[in-house]
Amino acid sequence: MKVFDELYRCVHCGFCLPTCPTYLATGLEGKSPRGRLHLMKAVVEGRAEAKGKLLEYLDSCVYCLRCETACPSGVRYGEVYEEFFKKYKNEMQSVSYRRVNLLFNLLNSKIGLRIAPYAKILSQELGSMVSGGDISDLVGKVYEAKGDFRGRVALFVSGDCVAWRYRRSIVEAALRVLTWNGYEVVVPRFACCGAPYRHSGQFEKAEALAQRNLSILKELRGVDAVVVPNSGGCQAELLRYLRGFKVIDAAQLLADGLRGVLGEVKIKLAVQHSCHLMNVAKAHDVVLKILSKIPGLVLAPLPSADVCCAGGNMYPLRHRKIADAVLAKKREEVLSLSPDGILAESPSCLQQLTKIGLPVYFPLEILDMSYARAENNGYPEIRARPLYG
Repeated sequence: MKVFDELYRCVHCGFCLPTCPTYLATGLEGKSPRGRLHLMKAVVEGRAEAKGKLLEYLDSCVYCLRCETACPSGVRYGEVYEEFFKKYKNEMQSVSYRRVNLLFNLLNSKIGLRIAPYAKILSQELGSMVSGGDISDLVGKVYEAKGDFRGRVALFVSGDCVAWRYRRSIVEAALRVLTWNGYEVVVPRFACCGAPYRHSGQFEKAEALAQRNLSILKELRGVDAVVVPNSGGCQAELLRYLRGFKVIDAAQLLADGLRGVLGEVKIKLAVQHSCHLMNVAKAHDVVLKILSKIPGLVLAPLPSADVCCAGGNMYPLRHRKIADAVLAKKREEVLSLSPDGILAESPSCLQQLTKIGLPVYFPLEILDMSYARAENNGYPEIRARPLYG
């Protein structure tokens, strides 16, 4: 079946409407999944041109894929949207992705981090994600398992990626928690997973990154799984092309049982799910199950925890008004719960939810905090040896 045949499976039932953050924020049919499918069909059939308002509506998609989970007809919206993007790449990139791709180029060239006015632009647009640290000293190593050996895993982090460069603490937490639980953790010099490039229409770049990561993994040999430390977007992308590998979130790896004593973490966290962790990887429930074992920790899911926060796919840079409207609703829900902080499951969610003004934590950071507060002899020390040479 051709991908565009999916356009004819939509029966316009409307089940997707309450799952779509852009429809909920605007009330516009053209900014709903079924509306976008209708518009794409009109272009494919030659009844409309890919320009003007029509492009604006199509471009407004966050690509959270929540609509796919609600569709009784099983329309593969994500595949249709991506295929349309490929066919009408120049038109689609002309709307909001020019600015995003400029920021990517500045960031990846590293010139933008040093030279004004580029550094100022990056700081304004990416906020805390360009003010953190560096993980170059953590990659290219093998971290020894503690206690009874449970397996050998590859930790997917990249020194080329904004997410891990500027949230070093999550990488450190992953290394401590996984080695403590008996896993030898191999950290190669992976490239970016490719998701930001694919979502912005740079398909050749995304494919090149995928091939590079595949080559790196094939050279490793003997890993039981590729573990992603709390990034639903990265995991969803890796699931696309690492077909011969088990790609899982850290919580999925630890689902068989945690080792050691969990210390008290007496805080209340409002919970917002990562769209791709929930809609693609199907791992959000496992995350909460693991964290529920921590004494004193109170998890309070938002009423709309399963609706996108509009932080992914560089959305706040592309459609700030809609992103702000979605965030305003999230802020109301968070504050109504009177939490001490927010639990996020993805770097993009963290960047968006930080604007609410409360501390934002990753699941692995909370688990690491719990272990550190208990009497676990040898925690949090880790031992490493070089992977290369």
